[in-house]
Amino acid sequence: MSKGNPVGACTDWLSNKGPGYPVVISSRARTARNIDGLKFPTVAAPDELEKARGIALEVVSRCVAEDRDWNISFAEELSPEDLGYMVEEHLVSGAFAGDIEGRAIASDWKEPRSVLVNEEDHIRIQAVLPGAQFKNVWKVVDELDSIMDREILYSFDPGMGYLTSCPSNAGTGLRISAMLHLPALVITGEIAKTISALGSAGIYVRGLHGEGSGVAGNIFQISNRRTLGESEESIVSYMEYTVQQIVDNERTARKMMLRDSEIELSDRVYRALGIVERARRLYYQEALELVSQLKLGLDLDILAIKEFYMPQVEVSISPHHMTELTGVDVDSEAIDRERAIYLRRLLDL
Repeated sequence: MSKGNPVGACTDWLSNKGPGYPVVISSRARTARNIDGLKFPTVAAPDELEKARGIALEVVSRCVAEDRDWNISFAEELSPEDLGYMVEEHLVSGAFAGDIEGRAIASDWKEPRSVLVNEEDHIRIQAVLPGAQFKNVWKVVDELDSIMDREILYSFDPGMGYLTSCPSNAGTGLRISAMLHLPALVITGEIAKTISALGSAGIYVRGLHGEGSGVAGNIFQISNRRTLGESEESIVSYMEYTVQQIVDNERTARKMMLRDSEIELSDRVYRALGIVERARRLYYQEALELVSQLKLGLDLDILAIKEFYMPQVEVSISPHHMTELTGVDVDSEAIDRERAIYLRRLLDL
């Protein structure tokens, strides 16, 4: 792994297994809040963004970060490389990194929790834990939210709940999400049915880096769509139930592949192994697909290679992390050559 992200945020979830492993990679909770009397960030002028940032960070500094385990960074002070690095570690979204004026991140370097300022909403509190730990990750966020709620008057309507820039976040403002590795559902073609069923059930299905990103390495992110008219407890429970259903379906698909098409499955994963062992360059998306196949083969005892944790590898071979490791420019063709070499080193091949 890398030597550490630019804002000193804790990313222990990238290298630790949790409940539901190896299908469930992580669980995330995020609340969206806005400061009463100020325009939402999407329409606010620069001076209004600065005022919101000052209010939010003053409370974080005084009430949350008093033990000095937190780091506060203004987005304008971070380089494009730093911001890209943070996107790859799932600390911020591509949208946050794309328009940095008035934005900030406050991060705890001991626990995987952070506060984003002036992204789509004035304040977004988030936490990530390994595996399926939805109640625990919500508890982490709820504790932080309660502290800040006592200090900041939020935009709140008695009939609707918390008011947010995007109407889909209004109400509780709570988004619970899971990152899932679903190679068997993809290979068997069942993923299309799964996505359709989830959409009908009020669940968003997104790619590796959330909204606006594509699927890579058979990694999907799912989250609740409804926040209005739902309690936090019901959202958490519904996501627990939904994720368990998906995990059961993925495990069933894996068993069926072993039973009905073991030769084809073995051929697939050994071909992936051969490419990784011999390739002289690997593009990022290509490398993720190969790593996914190797992880499936390892989980099903088809391959006898060293155990590895997929999110750790996924982040380690991402463009900005490779740049930090090698000094090669992120847009250079040489980075793909370095990735092929480094992936073999990571996997002991």
